[in-house]
Amino acid sequence: MDLEKVYSYIDSNLQSHIAKIQELLKQPSISAEKYGIQECAQLLERYFHDLGCESTEIAQTDGNPVVYAKYDAGAKKTVIVYMMYDTQPVAGEEWVSPPLEANLVDISPFGKCIVARGAINTKGPLRAFLNSMESIKAVGEELPVNLKFVAEGEEELGSVHLPQFMERYKERLSDATAVFFPGTTQDQKGRVRMTLGWKGIVYFELECSGKLWKKGPMEYDVHSSNKAWVDSPVWRIIHALSTMTSKDGNKILIDRWYENVKPPSKEDLQLVNRLAKTFDEETVKEMIKVDRFIDNLHGKKLLMKYLYSTTLNVDGIWGGYTGPGTKTVLPYKVTVKMDVRLVPNQKPSEVLPKIRRHLDKMGYRDIFIRRLEAGYSWAKTSVKEPLVQAAIQAYRSFGYEPEIWPHMGGSAPLCLFNQGPLYLPFVGGGLGHGGKAHSPNEYFVIEGNDKVGGLAACEKSYVAILDAYSKTEEKTKAVRKRR
Repeated sequence: MDLEKVYSYIDSNLQSHIAKIQELLKQPSISAEKYGIQECAQLLERYFHDLGCESTEIAQTDGNPVVYAKYDAGAKKTVIVYMMYDTQPVAGEEWVSPPLEANLVDISPFGKCIVARGAINTKGPLRAFLNSMESIKAVGEELPVNLKFVAEGEEELGSVHLPQFMERYKERLSDATAVFFPGTTQDQKGRVRMTLGWKGIVYFELECSGKLWKKGPMEYDVHSSNKAWVDSPVWRIIHALSTMTSKDGNKILIDRWYENVKPPSKEDLQLVNRLAKTFDEETVKEMIKVDRFIDNLHGKKLLMKYLYSTTLNVDGIWGGYTGPGTKTVLPYKVTVKMDVRLVPNQKPSEVLPKIRRHLDKMGYRDIFIRRLEAGYSWAKTSVKEPLVQAAIQAYRSFGYEPEIWPHMGGSAPLCLFNQGPLYLPFVGGGLGHGGKAHSPNEYFVIEGNDKVGGLAACEKSYVAILDAYSKTEEKTKAVRKRR
């Protein structure tokens, strides 16, 4: 492939590429509210058809549809391109620009950025990837690999029904050699952070009520003066939560919680040692707005804590009155939303039974556990995989030496591709930067600066990664399964 010819086309057609990203971002796709989902799926199907996919399909599930498409380039390698087209809600948030208008806004020090819900997570990179593939064809070249697109509409809900799709389509996906997740890898200072894995996740609620406890108000909140002679479900769940961790909340005290936690591999430790030399914790502090980390850790110890800790987190607690002013009540019910992040080799199926046994043992049999989402397991790829090496080569071709992270603290449903029956390596990435995912003023850098790549660099990097991968020697699935 004549890369320079493709790159030149991208540079010359950047305005039309921006417009295509804006078109997709203006189409709502808020999965929690089922707002615009079907329309967005139809728009994606049109995009795949316009690219020249020989087959496109809106695959229905018991939830939101998955948009599937196949592009046959006659190549030796076939890459599954995993995408997500759903986004988080925007109600009640204050934005500098309306979240569904996808306007260009100057954000220092990056210059022009698109501000919109889904700008970086991940409709912006999704459309940028399609722009890059269209650019290859526009200059008379052929894509370097065959592509199979899997674009789901429930990632923000925990990919609840993606396993349904994977079961139905596993034969169609069985000839794939790798999985690519288009995104951006650069931080605010331009450093490329390349991740080789994700933690798993389980999301659930605990509920304590007077009705189940047989103490406290049974049917509705009552006047708070009744606390003098009526028990409180709120205090009960607070004390129940306190039994689950150490006083600082950082060590989980549930029996056998750590029994399946696998220590880092030799390869992982080598990567962490290398990462510790370049890791910039001050940038992370600035991005997430914290003054210090747990136990005031730094360097390698901090990285090990972040990468290899399984967590039990309280996402929110509510019950009774939380509005303005005063309303003195004794709540009859209290609910706690919680999530668990899983590291190798923890299994999602073991989490809630262990919590149930713990609550029972501590005398809280009445506290109800409600699993909210399917959740998914952890996923990992070796740095030695051809696709990973291709991405490293591509970043270096643009003058960036990537930081390689064994995995990240967040979660994504790549385990559905990485584990049985497909056993595929994966990598997410691309140059460029964006931020404030799930937050007001979510943005995707378009212009960029001398350190952070803009949209043109992002699209070029996608082309470079697939081109480099097409020239690698591939491992067999049997080798990956044994590893």
